[in-house]
Amino acid sequence: MSATLLHVSDPHLTDDPASAERLRQVLDLAAPRRPDAIVATGDISDRGRPEEYRAFAELMANRPPWIAIPGNHDDPATLRAELAQEQCPVLEVDRVRVIGLDVTVPGEDHGFLRDDVVRAAGTAAQGAHQVVLALHQPPVEIGHPFVDAIPLTNPDVLVELVQRIPRVVAVLSGHVHTPLASSLAGVPVLGAPGVASELGVDPDRRPLMVDDGAPGMALHHIDDGGTVTTTFHHAA
Repeated sequence: MSATLLHVSDPHLTDDPASAERLRQVLDLAAPRRPDAIVATGDISDRGRPEEYRAFAELMANRPPWIAIPGNHDDPATLRAELAQEQCPVLEVDRVRVIGLDVTVPGEDHGFLRDDVVRAAGTAAQGAHQVVLALHQPPVEIGHPFVDAIPLTNPDVLVELVQRIPRVVAVLSGHVHTPLASSLAGVPVLGAPGVASELGVDPDRRPLMVDDGAPGMALHHIDDGGTVTTTFHHAA
């Protein structure tokens, strides 16, 4: 048996219908692959407004099962209320258990993995055959000075969690608006492209984010042995 996760991140939904259309494009692009579940790794909303989360819920209707994790642009309490999400939402996909981690810090762009979230994730992972952890800010540097200044600031805590939970096969992230492939404690760290915009290559370029390109997504195929194969796609 195997599982395919559609990974989207950073749609930054606003009252502009164009923002919702970009998310719809990537969701529709993935549909022929019949993903088993959808993981949205943060910045669902641009301003944390209830109506932005309602727009997200409308777009996700009649889609595969999904979870949404807050990012630095989100209001976590509003997200959880509007989208019926827990602090550590869980998706069970065949033999893969996806656990979301809220690492938001009020008023800040960086992330921090709190003790209460670690405890909740550890409990949620009990009995799982394979575990995928999903959060917004990546626990690794990508070589871009702007985004490397606002990462997960205590990746050592995530390392301890990965080492304590058996069979963690991947860590999924967003935040940096670019495809990402790295590793942490021997586990793949995989970041999805941005839906709303893409990070420019030149760190001195302004604006940093380019919003006139095609929105992107990642597909993670996980086999029964725990091998993760990731492909990145754009709705050109």
